[in-house]
Amino acid sequence: MRTAVLAIALVACAPPPRPPVVPSAPAVAPARDLATAKPRTPPDAAEQAAKDPRVVDLDIIRITATQQGVGGEIQAESISTGDLFKQATEAVKAHDTERALGLYRKLVADFPDSKYAPTSLYDIAAILDGRGDPEGTIGTLHQLIATYPHSREAVDGHLYIAALQADHAQWADAIATLDAILARPDLTYADRIEAFARTGYVRLEQHRYDDAESALQQAVAEYRKAPRIDDPYYIAMASYYLGEVSHRKFEEVAVALPDDAMIADLEHKRVLAVEAYDRWKASLDYHQAYWATAAGYQMSQIFVELWEATVKAPYPDRIDLATRPKYIADVHERVREHLAKALEGHRMNVELAKAYGVSTTWSEGSAERAQQIAELLAKDSAGDFVTP
Repeated sequence: MRTAVLAIALVACAPPPRPPVVPSAPAVAPARDLATAKPRTPPDAAEQAAKDPRVVDLDIIRITATQQGVGGEIQAESISTGDLFKQATEAVKAHDTERALGLYRKLVADFPDSKYAPTSLYDIAAILDGRGDPEGTIGTLHQLIATYPHSREAVDGHLYIAALQADHAQWADAIATLDAILARPDLTYADRIEAFARTGYVRLEQHRYDDAESALQQAVAEYRKAPRIDDPYYIAMASYYLGEVSHRKFEEVAVALPDDAMIADLEHKRVLAVEAYDRWKASLDYHQAYWATAAGYQMSQIFVELWEATVKAPYPDRIDLATRPKYIADVHERVREHLAKALEGHRMNVELAKAYGVSTTWSEGSAERAQQIAELLAKDSAGDFVTP
C-alpha cells in the first residue's frame, strides 16, 4: 500500500454519456457475527463424564419409592441429572426443541444444585435465540448470571447478552453490559479480548472513534499478554476494526474547494487510507478465515475509494473550461493504477477464501467487485470517465 500512495493533485472530470457504477461494500456488516462466530457448544453428558471409563458420573440421582397398597410391593424409580441432560441434548440434535426446553427446565427446577443446571439455562437461552425471541433469551441469561454467578456459563452468558444487544443496535445497553463484564474478576485473557473487541465495535457504531480505538488496542494488549489463545476470532475482529476506525474517518473527510483546502482534504484521506490498509493487513496475521476475507475485501476496496475521491473531487478554481479535457485525462491516467490494484486485490481475496476452504460474504463480494472493477477499468482506460 505504501508503494501505491496516491499522488495528490487538483482534479476534475468531464461528464460521460453512461457513468460507470462504482462498486460498494457488501450490505452485511461483519460484526453482526452471531451467525458467523462459532457458537459455544455445550458439552453433552458423555463429554462431562469422568475420565476413568469405569466410572459413570450421574451427578445427582433421585430415587422415589412407592408401595402398592398396604403390605404391597415397593417399586423404586430413579432419575439422574446426567440422564435428563443427555435426553435434552439428544432432543436438540433431533430438532425437537420443545421437548428439549421441557427437559432442561425440569433439570433446573428439580435439581438446582446440579452441575448441569447452569449449562441447561445457557442452552435454554440458545434455543430461545434460535426461535427469534431476544427478550426471552436475555431474560434467561440474566437468570443464569444471577443464580450461578461464579460458573463458567455465567461468563459465557454475559458475553452472549452483549453480543445480542450489539446485534440489535442497542448500543447503550451493550456498553453497560460490557462494562459489567470487564469488571468481573473471573475473566480469562480470551474473555477480555472478546469484551474489548465488542466494546470497540459498539463505540465505533456510536461514532466515538477515540474510545473505539482505545478498546480495540486494549484487546491487542491482552492478546500480547496471554500465554496462549486457541481461537483467534476476537483478536482478528479487534484488529479488523482498528482498520475500520481509520476507514470511517476516511469516509467522513469531505473534499471541497477552495483549491488549497481540497489538496489538504485529499492528503488527509490518503493518510487515513494508508493507516486503514496497514491495520487490515495486520489482521491477516491471525489466520482467521472470516476476518481475513473481510480485511482482504477492504484492503482491495480502499483503492477504489481513493480513486473515486480523486476523480469525483470538485473542479479546481484554476482550471478553465478550455483546459479541462487535457487535465481530466492527466488525472485519470495518474490514478488508474488504483483500479488495477483493487482488481488484483479482490481476485486474491477470492483465492484466499478458497485456500481457507470457505466462502464468506466478503469473498463473495470480492468476486462481484472484481467483475465490476474490470469493467470500470476498461471504460476508464477508453476515456469513459466518471463525473464529479
